Amino acid sequence: MKTLLLRLYPARWRSRYGDEFEALLQERPLGPFDVADVLLGALDARLHLRGLGSSSEHRKGFAMSLRIGGIAAVVGGILWFSGLVWGALDPADEDPGILIGLLGSIALLVGMTGLSAFQARRHPALIWAAFALPAVGGALATLGLMVMAAVGDQPVAGVYGWGLLIIGMLATIVGSLLFAIATYQTAALPRSGAVVLGIGAVVSFVSFIVGSGQGGSSAWIVVAAFGAFALGWVVLGLQAIRLDRPEMAAAPA
Repeated sequence: MKTLLLRLYPARWRSRYGDEFEALLQERPLGPFDVADVLLGALDARLHLRGLGSSSEHRKGFAMSLRIGGIAAVVGGILWFSGLVWGALDPADEDPGILIGLLGSIALLVGMTGLSAFQARRHPALIWAAFALPAVGGALATLGLMVMAAVGDQPVAGVYGWGLLIIGMLATIVGSLLFAIATYQTAALPRSGAVVLGIGAVVSFVSFIVGSGQGGSSAWIVVAAFGAFALGWVVLGLQAIRLDRPEMAAAPA
């Protein structure tokens, strides 16, 4: 397994860091977050292959997912909210807002995985608990969007795509609040980003519950509240990207 994970990295990367990284892999059993971290690290290494002249302290530990996790959180938050706004402006079943929202949900799952992997080394039990609910919610929301994109408002095996979407969105929001609390406690990422995400999650959840009882008149209030939730992920993602940058240093000649 560890040999296979190592071979996912580019040959040039392995020739430079392979022995050191293999020794690191042998130090301890790999957990699911470690595997996710290594997979995202391999993708990162391939995307930045030309940048091998710059070495990163990341190769000394399982922190390779930080950059990709941050980027995915930013992209996911923007796409998730954009799809929601597009769907509110043009609620037709075939409008591109569904696809945009689907891509945003997938990106948020990647971002959540990457940022969870980065923090899990310090408080694994806490991060596992905080990761589980938003991950399940994100998966349900993604499935709901896929069903809606495929069959519109028609049920599949008695299940409506919009029902899965709503359940998934609420689970993602509540889970993101837990994720924000866990992030605040671990302090592995800046606490200000965790606060923004937590506030956005609370505002969006309360607005959705209250707005559901008031009909279409409150639709844009709910959309705006969801924007606060998406902003929380964008802020946390940007902070993760900025946190990654100081660790980059020029490699010795």
